[in-house]
Amino acid sequence: MFLAGLVTALCGVSVLVRSSVDFSSTALLGDGLGVVTAMFYAWYLLSVKGLRDRGASVLMLMAGTTTLTALLLLPIAFASGEALLPLTALGWWKLLGLALVSHAAGQGLIAYALAHLPAAFLSVSLLFQPVMAAIFAWALLGEPLAALQMVGGIVILAGIYLARRGSV
Repeated sequence: MFLAGLVTALCGVSVLVRSSVDFSSTALLGDGLGVVTAMFYAWYLLSVKGLRDRGASVLMLMAGTTTLTALLLLPIAFASGEALLPLTALGWWKLLGLALVSHAAGQGLIAYALAHLPAAFLSVSLLFQPVMAAIFAWALLGEPLAALQMVGGIVILAGIYLARRGSV
């Protein structure tokens, strides 16, 4: 049942990717960068899982990974020439929202879950992220959702459901 869920969820992801290529041919570069991001994310998750298994607390992990990431990315941010701080109150609210929702809540809950859920199920359940990203992009940023993207999201959710039933 788990394997059927995994395959179903991955099919849903391929539908999402396929629809983004149809939606905009320039999205192909973004999808390629997404694959590279996924490899780094997998390494991060395996590292956090290993540290959680050795007794590291969520707070310690969040403090450590946040500090390390900031130190590594700060020189790159300076080199980009882009503004590092928001210029408007709305920009500060967006930054605060990203910090609290995406980083503190999202990554904190993932670090917590790594000690309490089977790693195989957790890896499939993280495919929920692109579904929510598409919904948030539609609701908050006005990005259109193609019918095929909605179908892909539903297939991903069905795959996660099957994977959960198979990992109990």
